[in-house]
Parts: sequence; C-alpha cells; structure tokens
Amino acid sequence: MSSKQIAISVNVARASRRNFIKETAMATSALALESWGAPPGKEPKDEWIRRADEAARHLAYFDPAEGPVPNPGMGVNAYVFSDHMHVGYTGGEWNRTQGLPPLPLDRATFNRMMELPYIDNLYVRFEWRDVQKQQGKLELPFPWQWVLEAADKSGKRWSFRIMNCSPHSMAENGLPEFLQGRFKMIPYWHGDNVPGPRPKYFPEYSDEYLNWWGEFVSLLGAEFDKHSLLEYVDISGYGFWGEMHHYARYTPEGSVTNYEPPHERVEAVIERLIRDHLEAFPKTPAVLGIHAADYAACQRAFEQGVCWPRRDSFMSNFSTAETRLAQGLKPGSAMLWETIIPGTHLLTSAEEPHPLPQRYFDIAAHYVAVGFNPWDTIWAHEHCRDTYELLEQRIGYRLRPSIVWRRRIAQGKDDLVLGLRNDGCSAPPGQITIQAHFPDGSKSDLALPIGEPTPGAMKIYALPLVVDADTHGSGNWADLSMKIQIKGKRSPVQWAVKIGQTADNFILKVPLKP
Repeated sequence: MSSKQIAISVNVARASRRNFIKETAMATSALALESWGAPPGKEPKDEWIRRADEAARHLAYFDPAEGPVPNPGMGVNAYVFSDHMHVGYTGGEWNRTQGLPPLPLDRATFNRMMELPYIDNLYVRFEWRDVQKQQGKLELPFPWQWVLEAADKSGKRWSFRIMNCSPHSMAENGLPEFLQGRFKMIPYWHGDNVPGPRPKYFPEYSDEYLNWWGEFVSLLGAEFDKHSLLEYVDISGYGFWGEMHHYARYTPEGSVTNYEPPHERVEAVIERLIRDHLEAFPKTPAVLGIHAADYAACQRAFEQGVCWPRRDSFMSNFSTAETRLAQGLKPGSAMLWETIIPGTHLLTSAEEPHPLPQRYFDIAAHYVAVGFNPWDTIWAHEHCRDTYELLEQRIGYRLRPSIVWRRRIAQGKDDLVLGLRNDGCSAPPGQITIQAHFPDGSKSDLALPIGEPTPGAMKIYALPLVVDADTHGSGNWADLSMKIQIKGKRSPVQWAVKIGQTADNFILKVPLKP
C-alpha cells in the first residue's frame, strides 16, 4: 500500500473537540485503506410487498440468550500486563500502591486468571524497551508469550499496545538500549505517586525518531497482523502511554501543562504515526484514543472509520463532544472503553450496584475492561461477579432471528426470511454474512449492510430459498450460520439464542415446513 493512498493533508487549521462535532467541511485528503471493511457487494434492499401478494408461514422462533455469547469485535477485556501492575481496592490504597515498583507477574497467577469465566479478550501493554532489544528484531516478554500460547489453546482473542513513553516506568525513558543517546530528550516530572526516577524523559519527535518507531511498528505488523485472533492494535508513538498528550510538570516546581511542539509539527507527526501503523496492519483494526480528535488527522481517522475510538476509564470529565463522536461512528466501527477499577470505580456485590456499567451500554460500547492486571481480574471475579454477568449480558452485539418465515411472493419467488434482532447494546463492527445450507447440499448467502443489524426492533432480511421445500417435506432442515468481516479478517459468529434452542451456537436449524 503506497503512502499516497492514505496521505493526509497537514495544512488544516487546528480543530478542537467542539469543532469536530460541527458539520463543517473536512479536508479532501482521505485516511482509507483498500483492505478496510468487506468488499462492496449488493446490499439487501427493502422491498415493498403487499400482504395480498405473499404467502408467509412461520417456521421457527428464537428467544434471547442469557449469559455470555463471546464473538469477534466485542467483549470484556482482561489486562495481562500494563502500566498499573499494582493492587489496591479502595481509592486511597490504589493511589498509594501505584507509586510502588510494579509487582512481578508469575505464570501461576496468569494461569489462575485464565481459568476464570468472564474473559473474552486478553490485552497487553508494554514499553518499547521491553519488546525490542536490537535493531530489526522483536523479543517478547514472557507474559506476551503466555498470551499467545493461551490464545492458541483456548481460542481467546487478544490485543496490544506498545508505549513509547510511560510515566509509570522504572526507567528514565522507554527507548530501547540501542537507541539511547540518539535523540534530544525532554525532561518531565509527572506526579508524586508514580514509581521510578525523577525526572523522566521522552524523545523530541524528530524524523529520526519517527523512522525508528516506524521500523519497529513494521516488525510488529509483519509478526502479528495475520494472526487470526489478534482483535485490534492501539496506535501509539506520541505522548504519555502512547495516548497523544503530555500533561506533566516541565520544571520540578512548575504547573502541570501539556507539552506540544509547534502545531504543524504535531499534525505531521501524528499523520506519520497513523500512516505507518495502517500500512503495517492492513488486516487488523487500529484503535486511537478519543481525545486525539483534537488533531485533524485523528478527526479524519474517526470520521472515515479507519480507526476505532478508545476512551480512558469513565470519569466525570467525559464530555458531550466525546459522546457526539461516539454516536456518529461510521458503520463498522467499534467503541472501546478502558477499565473499570474494581473497589474504586466499582463497589462490591454486597453493596448497592454502581451506575457505571449502564453508562457503557448507553454509549453503545463494544468492549470494556475490568481492572488493570490479573490480580484485579481475580479479585473482581470474587467480589464483583454480578457486574461481570451484567457486562456479558449486554456488551457488544447479540444476534438472533426472532421469527423465521418461509415466504412465497406472487411471482413465484420463495424466500427464507429472518426477522433479525440485536439484543446487545451496539452494532456489529463489520459486515455480517448469513448463510443457509439446505438438505440437497445447496446454499444461499446474504451479506448485510455493514454495521447491521443495529440494536432495537427486529429487521427483515430475506435469503433465496433455493431448494424445493415441498419436495423435501417435513423433517428436513436448513442450517443457518453467520460470519463477520472485520477489516481484513473473517470469523464465524455465534447466535445469541436461548439455551436448548440449538445444540451448536454457530448453527441454527430451521424446519423447511411448519
């Protein structure tokens, strides 16, 4: 993929979140990849049919599932490794312990976490220095290797971010050893409750830095983009934790401010980071912090659907502008929410339920995390199990045919008609294809419009009935299955139907005659 195909104009006036939600004209340059989404196909068109012109009979009914229905593009994230490898289950204790050196993660703790029921997606977040020790080569830390082994064994999906700079680092900076001394470094004092040396440093965002970072990202893409269970990768390379901001003190006693190079330079840097990432990961969805919409390149990335937005832990500064952005996602995008911190954001089961989980459903989230590390996940399963159950019941998309019809229209056309219902809180982050297999070996397919069906009332979709149902008679069945295309990856999808209505959640059996 050439850089011209995803070129971004940097000569765009700076826009705030408030500007982003206005209906203003955007620059004509596009952040688009040919591999994004499914190839355009014929979308089903609503067909006006008079009742007198059809003969329709109900073939089956399916009721909503209770409990988890894991599927691609959604679910509860479990953090295996992050910048918060500490524990504390009151607000004061959590803040105190984040100033301590990180706890070492052992395999026994990871294995214990993997035995828990409410884990859909494994997530790791490491510093650059932890993953690359020499030019042209990756060296994965043990917890990352455990994730890959667990994914292959269990089929669980996984995701990651590499932090170019972490205020929680135990090192002065996040650069690999072989890059030390190559760049001009900016000192900062982040806070009183972070571990490690003071001050810490991040590199000035020179072209040389971007070249090295781009080479590193290309190594990651070559290694992991084709992994079928890699769910998404965070775009990083600029800002603390790779989150596109630098709020800190820049003298020991100074006030907290956001360090920024000149605006034109910031836009060029972020444009380059997005471009390099999309070229390295043509098959895997890219994720970008929602506050990055302060920059024109990021605005376009969200608007055009080439990046999924991620929001930090839900806090009282979640704004109306961010809400509007989440509401206006291009079909096929997903909304990610960073973690609920058990014991601080979330009360235990013995206390009155916290209102936070409902906010995620109201915002139509696809993902949410509980905790920042395996100890948090284990503690939350023991003390906040009802919250996990609620999240697993509502988060993401949950598809079922409420009613299945056999329909014959006046012209003699026979259809298998599905009244599809989405019982989740969000739309599928890709394109659903439904396939019907018939007793004689024939089949028919229907590719739904990207992002359908949305939550709410059931919607009608019709597949051609290519077999003579009358000839096959009673006792013969059609098998219904689904797949979803998310960027460059295609995966089977489970039906979210009541236990007992199917022996295999990937296949629904529908009689050809009532």
